[in-house]
Amino acid sequence: MILVIKVRDTREKTMQACPNCGKENTDMDTYCYACGHILPLGLGELPNATIRLDDDAYQALSPQRRWGTAYFAQENRLKLHFRDVDEELIVDISGSLVLGRGHDDPAVSQPDIDLTPVGAVETGVSRRHMVLSREHDTITVMDLGSSNNTYLNGQRLIPGEPRILRDGDELRLGRLVIRINFV
Repeated sequence: MILVIKVRDTREKTMQACPNCGKENTDMDTYCYACGHILPLGLGELPNATIRLDDDAYQALSPQRRWGTAYFAQENRLKLHFRDVDEELIVDISGSLVLGRGHDDPAVSQPDIDLTPVGAVETGVSRRHMVLSREHDTITVMDLGSSNNTYLNGQRLIPGEPRILRDGDELRLGRLVIRINFV
C-alpha cells in the first residue's frame, strides 16, 4: 500500500528578475526559465548568505598579535633567549637559518648561527642541529637529524618534519634551552 500525502506550500513566493532578459522567476529558481541565464539567487546571493568582502576591506584589517601567536609580520625579528647563560640574540629571518655549533670539518657546512659561545659543545648541540624557516607569515622549526634531538615545548620533534613556531615557545637543543619571542 502506498500512501500519498499532499502538502500545500504556504511560504510566500518572492520573485527575482533575470539580469539578462528581465523575465520574472521564483526565488527557488537557479536559472532563468526563458533564457537559461544564472539568476542572482543561484549565485549564492541569498538573504542570509555570507557577505563577500572586496579586497580593499580585507587589506584594511590589520592582524593583531596576541601571546602565543604564530603570526610573524614582515617587520618582526626573532629574539633568542638562552636560559642557562642568560644571553639574548636578535636575528632577522627572511629565508632559513641553521642553528648548530661551529666546527673544523670542511665536509660539513657551518651553521648560520653558531651556538658555541652559549655552551653548545657542553649541552650536546650538533654541528647542524635544526633549521628555522620563514614561510609567508609564519616561522617553522625542523630538526636536522641531530644526535641529541630537538624539543618544542617539551615535545620531541621528528627529524625532517617542520613544525610551526609561536611567540613564546621554548626550544631545547640537546640540553640548551632557548625561549623564542617575536619582536
